[in-house]
Formats: sequence, structure tokens, C-alpha cells
Amino acid sequence: MNDKTWQQTGKGQYILKDVPYTGYDKKPARPTGKGWFPVFFAGFAAGIILVLIIYFASFRFSNSLSLATQKKIGLLESVIDRYYMGEREEQAESDGIYKGIVASLGDKYAEYFTKEELQLSREDNAGEFSGIGCTIGMDTDLGVCYVASVMEGYAAEEAGLLEGDYFIEVDGEDATGWTSSEVAAHVKGETGTEVRLTMLRGTEELEFTVKRVKVEVSTIESRMEDDSKKIGYIRITEFDEITVPQFKEAKEKLEKEGMRALILDLRSNPGGLVDSCADIASEMLPKGMITYSETKDGNRFEWESDGKKEISIPVVILVNGNTASAAEILTGAMKDYNKAVVIGTTTFGKGIIQNTYGLGDGTAVEFTVGQYYLPNGETIHERGIDPDIVIDLDAEAYLKDGTDNQLEAALNELKKQSD
Repeated sequence: MNDKTWQQTGKGQYILKDVPYTGYDKKPARPTGKGWFPVFFAGFAAGIILVLIIYFASFRFSNSLSLATQKKIGLLESVIDRYYMGEREEQAESDGIYKGIVASLGDKYAEYFTKEELQLSREDNAGEFSGIGCTIGMDTDLGVCYVASVMEGYAAEEAGLLEGDYFIEVDGEDATGWTSSEVAAHVKGETGTEVRLTMLRGTEELEFTVKRVKVEVSTIESRMEDDSKKIGYIRITEFDEITVPQFKEAKEKLEKEGMRALILDLRSNPGGLVDSCADIASEMLPKGMITYSETKDGNRFEWESDGKKEISIPVVILVNGNTASAAEILTGAMKDYNKAVVIGTTTFGKGIIQNTYGLGDGTAVEFTVGQYYLPNGETIHERGIDPDIVIDLDAEAYLKDGTDNQLEAALNELKKQSD
């Protein structure tokens, strides 16, 4: 790609630095020669008429809208101006128009980012922000966001939020239908302030008041799960910029402790930065393709492992129905190269690419532009990855005393391989 135009985001995506405006700011050359004044006068009069038409039809919004739509926007504005008791807020109105255009695409992953939302998204990827200490996933079938993971030692855990809780209201505002970025924008805020949450757990609505704190994100949890068999455990909650060094540190620590097998827990991992996913895959895969993407115009981009750090110990990967996107790419690649046994339930099935395009004023738009494929050429989109060993989580036992039957199955599988 042209480095002068594109800037890599680390998402396995590229953000367009600026979209050049090619609209009405190009000034025509001034007429010269005989007869230029009548031409100028006629043009000037025509211009005045055109400006009036543009104004009353609200043509300023988009030159691609039909005349009927332009007129209706103008009519809507005049009705609001005449009868609405409140005041119109220009920025909120503009943002609503931009979000509406993106929503009209019918792409459930498309999103318009205001300046504030884009800044929060960048903070998320960087791994430090002021919030409550949880990651947020989006249930695209229901159109409702949920708690994808709860960070140990932070406010969300102390308040009693659990993975899988759905966001119903944030500070009294209906959060159903919000994107994950919109939920995050409302949940985050100044350190020390509080946010009121109404969450749905099963069929029960629960109320929480959580104080915002400074959060330094750890996307990795690791430990030696079985000391006698030297079975290590690494959980990846999502793929951010900080995930790669955190994963390397955890893996190296376990290796120094004599790790002879590994459980890689990707349950409820909503994905994230595909470049980070590929870097982690390179810590385990042999030389070859990790994944590749294709856009509708046939452009192809590949991520490859150099094979220098191929893992030689048995690996089990834990997945569930909320394992999505980059987490599915890692799972699928490990499975394709026979480097892991997959245990759990069928994954979510998101294998499409969203690119983020900067609009030159601190805002951005993101929408689907292509699709990912596994090394064997298969797509995971709307199919997911079927585990080698299917085991549903015993949620009742987990909530009762923390018993994790899927983790126990992973331990048993690795112990069987070592016998």
C-alpha cells in the first residue's frame, strides 16, 4: 500500500490518513476576453438561484441524495425550527446525520466515530484509560453489548459484574442498540466519578453503581495450572497493541518454570487487532500462512509466520460461542497446522474485515471491506470453528463454586497426551 496515503493501525487493517474533499471548494477560472461581463452577470444570477435551491433543499448534506430526500430534510428542519420546544444542537445534529448515513448501509459492523469515540477507541488499543475495568463485546444478533471479560482487581469485579452481563442502561439512558464504542464512551469518564449501570443477567435486571478508576489493561492472565504435569495456562481476553508483549512475557515465564503443555483460553475473546493476533500466532506456528484477506476488488493481504518460534509442546485451545474474529483466526490457524486440540463449543463466526477511514477532522468511519480466510482457504464467517471435543460449560456449577468443566476437560486431554 502507498505509505503516503495509508497508515497501518495494528488492526490488520489500515486507516486512511485523510479523504481528500472533491466537492464545491474548487473555484472556476475567471472568464477573460470580450463579452466576459454578461457571462459573469448571467453566471452570478444563476449562482444566486442555485444557492437558494441548495439551501431550501438542504443540498449541503450530500450531493448523492435524491431531490426528494433533500427536500424532505429541508422540510424536517423547518418543522423542527417552528415547533420544537428545545434548541437544536448543531454538532449533535451533524453527528446524527453522519451516524444515520452509516447505519443505512445495513452493515452491522459499520460505525461512525465522533472525535471523542475515536479517541476512546485509540486509548483502548493502547491499553490505558479511565473506566471500570471490563472489556465490552457486541452481540450482533441481539444488537446489545455485553461484558466480554472482567479485569481482576478493578471496580467492575468489586461491584459484582460478571462475564455475559448485558448492558441495558447506562446512567439512565437506554443502551440497547448502542455499539460497543458508544457503550464504552458512556462507561468511561473522569477518574473518581461514578457510573450507574442496569445489567441483564439471565432474566434478571441488576443495578450497579461503579466508581471509575485508572485502568492499565492486562489482556493476558497466566499461571502454572498443574505443577506436577507442568501444564501452563494463558488466557487472552482480547487482542490489543499491548497483548503481544504481555503474551511473550507470560509464555517465557512459564517456559522457565518448565512448562510441558499449554492451555490457551480464548473463551469470550471478541477479537481485536489482527496484527497482534498474527504476532502471537508466530510465537507458536511453523513457517507458513497464518491468514489472508481479500477485498471485493480482489486485493489480497497475507500474514505469515517465519516458523522460528514454533511450539513443540501439546496445546489445547478453549473456545465458546463468543470467541470471535481475531481469536477465531488464531484458533483456526493452530488447528489447520495440527498444533492444537480445540475444546468447547462452536465459535461465533466473524471472518470479515472492517477498515477505518479517517475523515480529516478527527472523526472516522468504519465498515466492512473484505473477508479473512484460514490457511486452508476456508472462511469462518457465519460458520465459526467446530471444536475437536464439544463440551458445554456447566454454568450452574461455575456460578456456584467456580468449577470449570471445560478447563478440567482441557487438563484431562493434556494429561492423556503426556501419559
